Amino acid sequence: MGVKDKIRRVLPKQVMYQYYLRSAKKACLPDLKRRVHDKVYNDSKAEKVKRNLTLAYHIVEKGLTMPEPRPGFGRAVVLDLGRTIFEYDSMKLPQTELEFKQSVSVLKEYKAFHKQIGFQLDEEVQQMLDKVEISYQTIEGDKQLHISKDDYFSAINEPFDHFCKSRYSVRNYTTEEIPLEVLYECIDLAQKSPSFCNRQPSRVHIVKSPEKKEQILAIQNGNRGFGHLAETLLVITSIISTTKDIHERNENHLNGGMFSMTLLNALHFKKIGACSLNWSVSEDREIKMRKLLNLAANEIPLLIISCGYVPNELAIASSPRKTAREITQSHI
Repeated sequence: MGVKDKIRRVLPKQVMYQYYLRSAKKACLPDLKRRVHDKVYNDSKAEKVKRNLTLAYHIVEKGLTMPEPRPGFGRAVVLDLGRTIFEYDSMKLPQTELEFKQSVSVLKEYKAFHKQIGFQLDEEVQQMLDKVEISYQTIEGDKQLHISKDDYFSAINEPFDHFCKSRYSVRNYTTEEIPLEVLYECIDLAQKSPSFCNRQPSRVHIVKSPEKKEQILAIQNGNRGFGHLAETLLVITSIISTTKDIHERNENHLNGGMFSMTLLNALHFKKIGACSLNWSVSEDREIKMRKLLNLAANEIPLLIISCGYVPNELAIASSPRKTAREITQSHI
């Protein structure tokens, strides 16, 4: 028996709990301080303006690709995106940056969409869209994709580079049922993801019950306009007991992320559309999820994936990516 095991046997659990709690606080405090400092002192303002552009333009491009886009959708977001575009420009930041180009392009596309359907936007929104279009006539980004089902899945048997670039988040599904056996096959493929010391902490909850799906989507609260169409929800969780000590605190999320990406690729390979739904929620929402899925105390939810078979024609948000050279530093 090791020294630590002997100590655990001698000391009361309350004492051990307080000891581990202090150790956890000490380990996590530097990261918490770093995040709080960033919020209070507003470091890297340029990065935050680009963040705000991306958050807003992605909401708009998602709205443009909904199964049934609502005329005039996202008024407040559209106005905020326009203001942020001009804030970015006032900081003399490069107009060649992806975030800026795509923001301008998405607002132009938003304006064109409403003109095409003959919907009259309110005066404030129309003025903002006109101002953006006039100010940045030469700026163009990626347009949203309108594609057939056959074209979307045309690269699933191609070399990996083609396959990888062919997958997008899909937010339009049919009512056709995904067989459990197909989902198990996808999860088996995801199990080939790297796992720290092969401890395999990831777990999957397959949710097909209409009542539970509705409750989960209400808790997640980031799926308006398409979540209700999902034939299946996959809730990815992780077992924290697979970690040895507080210094492995990030492993559940790291392993869960790798597992989830492989699962998304597996779903794409099986011709199933899927979309990752974030799980950045407050404690009360997590408690609701725990009760709903009857999660054990040592099991933490990480991510929700909505999925289903896709219709013959669908729209997909382009969500362009930065190049490798833009996000890489070489230390040679």
